[in-house]
Amino acid sequence: MTGSWLLGWWILTLPPVPESMTFCGMQTRIEAEARQAIQQYIIKLHEHPATLQALVARAESLLPYIEEALHYIGVPEDLKYLAIQESRLNPYAVSRSAAVGYWQFKDYTAREVGLLINDTIDERRHLFRSSAGAALYLSKQYYRHRNWLFAIIAYYEGGTGALPYIDTAYVGKNEICIRATTHWYALRAIAHKLVFESLIKRRIYALKPIAYTGPSQPIWSIAQHHGLSPDSFLVLNPWLLRPVLPGGRPSTYYVPLQEAIEAKPQEPLKSLFTPPGPPSAIASISANYFYEPTSSSPPPPDTEKVLPSLSSPRTPPPQATRPKTVALLPLSKEPYLHHEWQYPPPAELDRRLQRRNPFYQKGNPILVASPSRAHIHIVQRGESARDIAKHYKRPLEQLLHYNTIENPDSSLPVGLRFHLREPRPYDERPILYQWP
Repeated sequence: MTGSWLLGWWILTLPPVPESMTFCGMQTRIEAEARQAIQQYIIKLHEHPATLQALVARAESLLPYIEEALHYIGVPEDLKYLAIQESRLNPYAVSRSAAVGYWQFKDYTAREVGLLINDTIDERRHLFRSSAGAALYLSKQYYRHRNWLFAIIAYYEGGTGALPYIDTAYVGKNEICIRATTHWYALRAIAHKLVFESLIKRRIYALKPIAYTGPSQPIWSIAQHHGLSPDSFLVLNPWLLRPVLPGGRPSTYYVPLQEAIEAKPQEPLKSLFTPPGPPSAIASISANYFYEPTSSSPPPPDTEKVLPSLSSPRTPPPQATRPKTVALLPLSKEPYLHHEWQYPPPAELDRRLQRRNPFYQKGNPILVASPSRAHIHIVQRGESARDIAKHYKRPLEQLLHYNTIENPDSSLPVGLRFHLREPRPYDERPILYQWP
């Protein structure tokens, strides 16, 4: 009986999961079943008090530098708790899938956001640079999915992998509803905020970042200059894989502060990471396969696009619905497109570009590659599958199959991504490109 009472008292001392809260600047409503799931994560985090207190102490000395990186890139500060969730702030952490460092970056993802990895250094273990890289990746996913919770899910699942977990009602909204069906990774992120926000009471500025732009130099020499042993210097700079500070690219290393200061030290090489801006052209992935077929009337405006005669293995709903945007993708990052299509277009098209873009209307993306080499077509106003097959000299029936289109003469919506060389993945919804 006493044990049950103590257990009940211990659970009551844990931070409660509120019905609503602010998370990443969003009004966040949490349904009852989701609150129960989050509470279970909170209980797990408190199962080993000594380990939790050690993690809090580590967070108090490292989070200030992570916060600086997040502020510089311009993402919500609450994302800092993902670093605790991912690695427990251990730069040497390596997952079973070979993800490394504070933010558990895989090799190709780290390189995508500008981190350097070679046989001498691994910036996934650099406190500021890995945090700036994570902020860039999360920012990219935010522009893609238009909600910070969806960006967090995409951090774990990948941009495309997050699509099944996106609630289109909250795309582009500064609010979110957390349900029992919400991805577990997002539930854990909220649990980490609730736990560590209440436990972290102070900020400790224990490290001083120093910029280095000279030639390669042995660690013992730099460590001696700062009154450190080589081993102590490497502990403070786990991103160094060898006892050499490489030259060439500017770098920042950390040394301990000898005395407390009021203002935290500033990362001296922030300019190596450029805060992202919103994409100038985007692609929306429609949330429903089944739309009204086209009629003889002129095509509707771009803001009221409908997809004509798209077939699907599923049974269509009784009433057709218009597409809802569930993802935003920078046009310049799409496979093939940044090699084959140009946006913004040139002011005037020469004869060669005019031949490659017979349906071109001013302001739209233009095909710059040879039609015989193109993989993707972006539909212009008034085009049909038959027109596209004729222009690219591709078999019409094959293109209809690739794009799951029934009527070859239907006027396709402006901006539709039309596959020329391979079938659209069976589980991929049609994509519509948009531009100002």
